[in-house]
Amino acid sequence: MLLLLNYDAPDVITVPVPLGIPYDELAQIRADLETLLPDYANILSLARVSDSQGGWTETWSMVYLSVPCRIDFIGGKESITSGVLNPFSQAIITLPQNTTISAQNRIEHGGNTYTVQAVNLGSWLGVKRASVELI
Repeated sequence: MLLLLNYDAPDVITVPVPLGIPYDELAQIRADLETLLPDYANILSLARVSDSQGGWTETWSMVYLSVPCRIDFIGGKESITSGVLNPFSQAIITLPQNTTISAQNRIEHGGNTYTVQAVNLGSWLGVKRASVELI
């Protein structure tokens, strides 16, 4: 049986489609691709805690620890604003297909923190890719 991910619930496989790859082979391809992800990253989520005065404090907490990944830098530049050097670095991070991630998350990798700009859910059923920017 051939299957497609439900994009409203990415971890739920629901719709049969003519991909030409049986699901058990797709599962094996995903497992093989995961062995090609040489690094590990932590996925962070924003948590708001009440400050007991009508406001809140925002903190980023780790929701997934040591997720296999590969990070490929695709661009960067530097600008100077008010005499301060502002580096900009953009990358694509590749994660296992079953990773739950959205544009509301951040990623910690190699001592750096990245904000997720977009998640490409439909380009390939083998892995999940996210565009990220160095904070």
